[in-house]
Amino acid sequence: MAEKSWWFDRICVLLQKEIMENRQRIQRISLSYLLITLLLFAALTYIPVPGGYTWNPWIINTATTLLFVLLTWLTARLARTHGTGLGVVLTGLFLLLFCPGVEKFFLRDEQALLELCSQCIVPFFMSQYVRLRRKDFKYWYFLMLLMGTFCSYTHNGVTIPLCAAFFWLSFRHLKGFFRMACWPMVIGFAIGTTLSLIFSPDAPSSILRLDLYLPQTLAQAPSTTWVVLRTLWDTKVFALALVLTAYVAYGPKGRQMIKHIARRHFALCVCLVFSLVSMPFAPLGIDNAVHGVCFFCMFWLLFLVKYLMERYWKVKF
Repeated sequence: MAEKSWWFDRICVLLQKEIMENRQRIQRISLSYLLITLLLFAALTYIPVPGGYTWNPWIINTATTLLFVLLTWLTARLARTHGTGLGVVLTGLFLLLFCPGVEKFFLRDEQALLELCSQCIVPFFMSQYVRLRRKDFKYWYFLMLLMGTFCSYTHNGVTIPLCAAFFWLSFRHLKGFFRMACWPMVIGFAIGTTLSLIFSPDAPSSILRLDLYLPQTLAQAPSTTWVVLRTLWDTKVFALALVLTAYVAYGPKGRQMIKHIARRHFALCVCLVFSLVSMPFAPLGIDNAVHGVCFFCMFWLLFLVKYLMERYWKVKF
């Protein structure tokens, strides 16, 4: 009887210890998000705005800060760095350093809010694609359709590759496509892409006339590709992602890790491939083509940096 009581007391002590550790970990993570919120809000408040505010400063600064914290949370969950406070802080710092279009976050107008909203929706869809296609959300279909349309229309840089990638991934499950919860999302991306091609100021006026657009685009494809590649090489995120990929792939363990990342984030890899393939055509302009490639390269670079920190610096996320 005394031995049973000892085992019971031992189990209770271990459970209490685990509960306390989990509580402390959650507190550290919450403090990390609070730190990001306070620092970004202070930066938005005290850094002067060229031309002044177009909206109420408190409203625009609060909305921008909350959307950036949401983007950090979604990115951290996608990269699985959300388990520690250090991982959350490093993810937020990584976004400020390498996220394409980060300078728009500090414009403090509707353009900054649209940019952040679109960038929040993209990692959400990429991380939830497998789960969404296996569940039936019933009454959420219309909301998912609107979200797909909004994301695709407002974020020109990732419109074409993201829409093409989701269509290709859905085509692989063509027989049961309309039984999946992802089909409103895919259709929404198609609608948003079409609207973006029609109304975008960067799209050529002849894009709806394929008999005029295709020959002209094919003739300009080599020069457009060269300009895009030269511009990409000047961007820090693409160059660093290329160098780190070559470095990691040099060893057998690194190649295994790259394969593991590609399998785990297959939707992201497909989006990255389609963004590279669409470069010679650049239907929404060279700047948007570069923005799309850099946006997907940012996530790939984050996965590689996490792998290197875990391997060489023994950082636990």
